[in-house]
Amino acid sequence: MNQITLNASVRTEQGSKAAGRLRRAGKIPGVIKRMSGESTLIELDAHAYDMTMRAHHGDQLLVSIDLGGTKLSALLRETQHDVMTGKVSHVDFGEVDMGHTVRVEIAINLVGTPDGVKNANGVLEQELRAIHVDCLPSDIVESFDIDVSALKVGDSLLASQLNLGEKYHVTTHKDTVVAAVVAADEEIELPAAPADGAAAEPEVIGAKKADAAAEPAKK
Repeated sequence: MNQITLNASVRTEQGSKAAGRLRRAGKIPGVIKRMSGESTLIELDAHAYDMTMRAHHGDQLLVSIDLGGTKLSALLRETQHDVMTGKVSHVDFGEVDMGHTVRVEIAINLVGTPDGVKNANGVLEQELRAIHVDCLPSDIVESFDIDVSALKVGDSLLASQLNLGEKYHVTTHKDTVVAAVVAADEEIELPAAPADGAAAEPEVIGAKKADAAAEPAKK
C-alpha cells in the first residue's frame, strides 16, 4: 500500500464550541493517542484530508503524520461523520511503533465464482466482512482478496482456512464462517385464488405473526 501522508497542526482549544469553529473554518479536529499514553489534539485541513483519503477505503489505515515538522506513524482508528452532510467531523489516530505488531481489522473481498454456484445453482453467502489479524504496521493492507472458486454446495470457508501468508496471524476465532455456498431456495408455490363467489378463508393474524417470528432472517 502506498504511504499516506497527512499534514496536521497542534491545537490548544478543545470542546464542542472550539471544534465547531474549526469545522466552519474548513478544518477537521482530531486526536493522536501517543504510545506514552498521552493524547495530542490536532487539526487538519478538511479539503486536503478529503483529497488524500478519497482513494483509500480501509477502516484502519497506516498514515504518516507531519506534525509541524515532526513525523510520526499512526493508525487511523476512527472517523466520525456529520449526520446531515456526511462530511468528516473528527478523526482519531493511534501512534504505532513500526517494529511491533498491531491488531487490526481488515476487510474481506470474495473473488471468483464458486463451483457450486456455476455448476449446481448454489448461492454464495458472505458471513464475514472483515478479519482480525496481528501484523506489523507496514504490512497493513486495505483488504484481502479471498478466492472462493473451489467451494461446492454445502461447503464453508472458515477463518482457520484462510491463507493470508506468514506476515499475518489471524486472531478471529478459527471456527468463524467466512463464506458458504448453499442450495438455492426452492420456488414457493402460492395457493390458487378462490373461485368467483367462493368465500375466501379469513386471515389468521396471530398465526401469520408466529410464522414470521419463527422464520430466520435471510441474509
